[in-house]
Amino acid sequence: MTMVTLGLVIGSVAAPWSEVQLEVLGSRDDSLFYQDSTTGLAVTEIDGWGWAYLLLLVPLVLLTVAAVVLPRSAGRAAAVAAGGALLAMTTVLVGAAYHLSSTPDEAAARWAEVVRRLTPVMDRDYGSIWFGYDSPGLTFAVLAVATLAAVVLTSAWPGSGRVVVAGAGTLALLAGIALPWVTVYGATASELDRRNVWWPTLGGGAVLIMVGMLAVAALTWWAALRRSTRGRLALLLVTVPAALALFIAPDYVKVDPEEWQDAAERARFLAVTYDVRSAAELVQLAPVLFLVAMVLAWSAARRRARAARSPQLG
Repeated sequence: MTMVTLGLVIGSVAAPWSEVQLEVLGSRDDSLFYQDSTTGLAVTEIDGWGWAYLLLLVPLVLLTVAAVVLPRSAGRAAAVAAGGALLAMTTVLVGAAYHLSSTPDEAAARWAEVVRRLTPVMDRDYGSIWFGYDSPGLTFAVLAVATLAAVVLTSAWPGSGRVVVAGAGTLALLAGIALPWVTVYGATASELDRRNVWWPTLGGGAVLIMVGMLAVAALTWWAALRRSTRGRLALLLVTVPAALALFIAPDYVKVDPEEWQDAAERARFLAVTYDVRSAAELVQLAPVLFLVAMVLAWSAARRRARAARSPQLG
């Protein structure tokens, strides 16, 4: 856990918090041409939100460590202080996410301008103009803060790790259910069309994934809350391949509008592109968290079983 948290913290500082890529591949008069550009913003380049994150990060990490290693009363005081720092950090991350939320639309507007300028001079049968948006630094920051929050909660309430992790997985799953997975942009001669797409639109594969996610979530909560130790190993052995399959499966969902968009609708545009939203990434994170919660529940059940046998052996 320590190495994972450290890696996430380093990633949140080193990776760009906003990155826009624009690529043009085409042909004209039987000659190929290719151009690409990448624009990124570091953590210190998103107004005051990035600096606020850096200023809060060090005391938050130190308070989390103190909550784990200090004796009871001092540890609880550190946990309370870390909880306050976590609330402040959450506010900072929400502000940063809101500040960056318009970036994909702005990038799509620039993409549409390039489409209008180059489409008339490109050979129609070959070529593409594509843009992509990513925010790896912000993603690392959210995961790092979530990991620190889990550590603080489990230090304040020992034995609650399985419930905390299962709750985090449930929140990730609910976000994947409620929020759009893809934003589709269509460029016309005079405007940019924007459309959010939720998972039911993406075909039967996405629907099956969500059904599987709900089943794994139900099994995880059942394992986390029940006291009996019977059947837990079998349940864990079933959950491992299911969680791995659900982690991989979203990569094969047909998010490209060419796979599901109506041809007549697509014909209205000079070009169509899309941006995969964070909800799709959260859906992939959920089964990993459920698997961790299941392992913690199994481990806690083993400890209870050993404790119950110890008096008999004595």
